[in-house]
Amino acid sequence: MQLEGTKAFPTAPMATYELITNPDAIQRAMPGLKELRAVSDTSYEARMEVGVAGIKGVYDGTLDMADVVPGESYRLIVKGEGPMGFMDADVAVQIRASDAGTAVSYQGEAKVGGTVAGVGQRMLSGVAKFIINQFFNALVKEAKTIAKEA
Repeated sequence: MQLEGTKAFPTAPMATYELITNPDAIQRAMPGLKELRAVSDTSYEARMEVGVAGIKGVYDGTLDMADVVPGESYRLIVKGEGPMGFMDADVAVQIRASDAGTAVSYQGEAKVGGTVAGVGQRMLSGVAKFIINQFFNALVKEAKTIAKEA
């Protein structure tokens, strides 16, 4: 399943990078994220509770940042397992200055297996887009607060 999109942030590229890679901000913004524990500066263990369609359950996994260029780009590698199957994703994140502040673009692929794969790609794609949009919308809201305070 392909994952891609772009979101506009009202903050400068470095401030945006710091926000979207901040574990506390990620935990506040990600729907269903119950735990996010740092293993290193670029690696985290996570527990997420999903309650959508046929993929309900608690999923445990890891989030790793690779190829990090602060303020510009990184790769996010996500692995998770739960009662309904597994999910692996590798997503490239680009951070670029724009007229309004910063454009954050992401592009990658997610693979699912187990019972969850039987839900169907259209349903899974819709759920993934829904969660990603909620996540980025919450981060943009935080960025607007940061921009007002600056």
